[in-house]
Amino acid sequence: MVSSIVGNYLVSKGVISIEQFKDLLAEQRKVRVKLGLIAVAEGLMTQEEADKVNKLQTTMDKRFGDIAIEKKYLTQGQVESLLKKQGNAYLAFAQALENQQLMTVEQLEQYMVDFKHDNQFTSSNIEDIKSDDIDRILPLYMPIEGGEYLEVAGTALRTLMRCVDAEVYPEKAYITSRCEADNAAIQFVEGDPSVTCGMAGKGQALWPVASIFGQEAFTEVNEDALDAVGELLNCINGLYASAVSHRGVSLELYPPEFCNQVNAVEGEEMLILPVHIQGQKVNYIIALGNKIEMKREV
Repeated sequence: MVSSIVGNYLVSKGVISIEQFKDLLAEQRKVRVKLGLIAVAEGLMTQEEADKVNKLQTTMDKRFGDIAIEKKYLTQGQVESLLKKQGNAYLAFAQALENQQLMTVEQLEQYMVDFKHDNQFTSSNIEDIKSDDIDRILPLYMPIEGGEYLEVAGTALRTLMRCVDAEVYPEKAYITSRCEADNAAIQFVEGDPSVTCGMAGKGQALWPVASIFGQEAFTEVNEDALDAVGELLNCINGLYASAVSHRGVSLELYPPEFCNQVNAVEGEEMLILPVHIQGQKVNYIIALGNKIEMKREV
């Protein structure tokens, strides 16, 4: 995530081009391999065990290493060693910039000073971003009054990264009662408190989400595409429901709803977390204790 946040900042400032940024991400993907692959290569896990953990990640909102420890495939020490071998994402991005002869690490650090100032971050915040840890990064993008939304938002962001786009990154979230959109999907989850989540976009913004998660080459954001977005919401909310069930909280998921001709999504109070996915901005919507509705004004 740190590569996407910092890289897109550099693009917005005209320091690097979109094409150069894509090349940087491609280079990083070559050198930053998945933890399971390293574990198998090191002889610490079998391929079958790694596949089991990957499958469990679709039903549990947990990191690969955490699940592997729970299943006693790996020890805490082995996971820490594997993470070191996987490498630091920020330093890997800095190295890719140098390899492409775009800037030195020292120059990147100077741009990070500008990034800190532009976003009103502290030095500690910058270290959180450099950690590439969603649990440390996401709170920086939540409003002060948005703490109660953090667990749901974290589940959503982690699932989007696993199932849709590893390079997804957020903008600052905010509380509102209306989110303008052209199409959307929402799902109500009954419980105490109830939760309603949605994904809304302008134009064809939801197309990459639908095509990647639905594993189908949709030509536009139509009802079939939005059905796939609804299934993604069902997956995210299912993971959230599973996580809170361990605390004795029972939630019931209702069927997702969707509409490809709306003007807005409205609710008494809801959090909007803008996320960038495959070059498109999608609004992830969360309401706690009240419902949200898709509005179509004539």
